[in-house]
Amino acid sequence: MFNHYKEAANAQAQSGIKSADPLTQPLEQARQQQEQYFQTLNQDLPEVAKIEDRLIAGPSGEIPIRLVYPQTKEPTRYLIFIRGAGFWAGSLDSHARTMRTLALESGCVVCGIDYRRAPDFHFPVQRNEVIAVLEYLKSQQMSLGIHGKPVLFGESAGATIALSAAQALRDQNNDALAGLILFYNNAGGFKPEAREYSQWVWQQYLGPDTPLDDAQATPLLGSVTGLPPIWQGVGADDPLITDTNKLAHQLKAIGIDPQVKTFPNLPHGFLMWTGSLQPALDALRESVQVMKGFFTAE
Repeated sequence: MFNHYKEAANAQAQSGIKSADPLTQPLEQARQQQEQYFQTLNQDLPEVAKIEDRLIAGPSGEIPIRLVYPQTKEPTRYLIFIRGAGFWAGSLDSHARTMRTLALESGCVVCGIDYRRAPDFHFPVQRNEVIAVLEYLKSQQMSLGIHGKPVLFGESAGATIALSAAQALRDQNNDALAGLILFYNNAGGFKPEAREYSQWVWQQYLGPDTPLDDAQATPLLGSVTGLPPIWQGVGADDPLITDTNKLAHQLKAIGIDPQVKTFPNLPHGFLMWTGSLQPALDALRESVQVMKGFFTAE
């Protein structure tokens, strides 16, 4: 287990598989390469008690979900994990380590969602699929061995989708969540000054019919009042740290403790490295303790 990101990254680079670039590769080729890259971070996965894959009905067709059980004791609290990968990549397998580690560290059932990817599908499809999964789990708690209100746990693009879903639920007067754990969100939306990849990501997510300043699609342009408790984690070396800080400022402005932790020397996407980078594992464990507090306070 490495204590510094550069050491862990150098060791991973020996695999010879690099992160994909959808701006210079055909999209499907980039997705395949990105999946191979993710799998280099998913070696020697920790054992869990049970994994169950299901297909559930959703607003745009069936939604694949994966339930990760850390132990057989039930009923158990649960969380919904929403992956990042820029809205365009990733799968139920790409973040296998994160989901398993979350389950083992928290003692909760983790439900991962294989939401539809951009640009094949645009906002609000992804947000609405999260809400559909939330409703499904609530209706099936007894048969699934889970209970209570869940936490939405999102990282990167997944954190943005989680925040957007929480705002939509609030607008429906639906008090369905115990809280939000958001790692390095990109919820500030399209930025003309951002690097080309970041601009591309948001253009693909929004599609041609959603304005760049749409407040429902871009959570930090909307209201943050009336939301469940929020905790944020971000690396000090993350180029998207401004979005985390902006949400913190917005919460503070309305009298809410922003609950944000900046982790030194960590880049964007560091949760993927919990198998080889001790500070990443420590950050995940810290978020788990906060999540347990959300459950206790419910």
